[in-house]
Amino acid sequence: MTLREETKNMIDFLPESDVKAIYGLIKNLYEKESSPFRPLTKKQILADLAESRDEIESGAYTDFDIAINEIEKAYGL
Repeated sequence: MTLREETKNMIDFLPESDVKAIYGLIKNLYEKESSPFRPLTKKQILADLAESRDEIESGAYTDFDIAINEIEKAYGL
């Protein structure tokens, strides 16, 4: 069963008031100006890529494997 199907099955068992509260929360997440889920313009995407390239060139980043190890340690995974 897919994650989507599992999620739908869980929602089917919740009372309608809980489902409305969940949908309200999700709607608020997407509508906030600072939401990471908002669609980006082409200009924003290119600016983010340029910033990323600059950080890589200057060494201002954490290697992926090191970052994952730090996350695992922090959360006991």
